[in-house]
Amino acid sequence: MQFDKRQERLRHSGATMRPGPPSLLAKVLAAVIGAALLVVGFAVSLVLFAVVLGAGIVIGGFVWWKTRDLRKQLHQQAMRARQTHEQQVHERAGQRMDIDGVVEDVEFHDETRQK
Repeated sequence: MQFDKRQERLRHSGATMRPGPPSLLAKVLAAVIGAALLVVGFAVSLVLFAVVLGAGIVIGGFVWWKTRDLRKQLHQQAMRARQTHEQQVHERAGQRMDIDGVVEDVEFHDETRQK
């Protein structure tokens, strides 16, 4: 029963306290608080961006430093594969390549053919 009385009192007091249009002071205060929140949010996002960017640079530098030997090995392996491929192409064309990559013309004679 007391619960019903409280609810009725709350409804009654809420109905009589209708808010009117906001005053000029309330509007100015709302604008100032909104602008301050925007500035603070922008500042926080800049700090967060700087932290993430710094962490990315540090992690990227660490990975780059740790994989430098692997990259060097892969580069040497690719160069050897390229030289081997070039030698095979020149041999098929009847040319010979020396160690420095200079191509010499080679003539083949087919001695199996009979006249």
